[in-house]
Amino acid sequence: MPVHPGGAAPLSPPVYHILLAVGEETRHGYGMIQRLAELTGGTEELLPGTLYATLARMVDAGLIEEARAPHGQESGGPPRRHYRVTAQGRTVAQLETERMRRLVTVARRVWHPGLAR
Repeated sequence: MPVHPGGAAPLSPPVYHILLAVGEETRHGYGMIQRLAELTGGTEELLPGTLYATLARMVDAGLIEEARAPHGQESGGPPRRHYRVTAQGRTVAQLETERMRRLVTVARRVWHPGLAR
């Protein structure tokens, strides 16, 4: 996943959504889908096909890693893969959040000059 000069990495929406959905927890894929819907009031979504392909790329990039299921959340059926955000993933998410904050500031100046901060 490319990192631009200055350290801010424009992340694809699915990558950023997954980082937000996992946060400081350990989650399985379906749990990520549910958590993102909860965080955004359903305005953003992760589709299963996109989610699992993106998870594989994020593991390869070192943004997330597989983890053990949290105590009490072991599956009674087939085992689920759980993931957690790595230190690198947390840093990339923080840089992306700051990049978007700066972009929103510019957009406010352009579209709502009286409201710009």
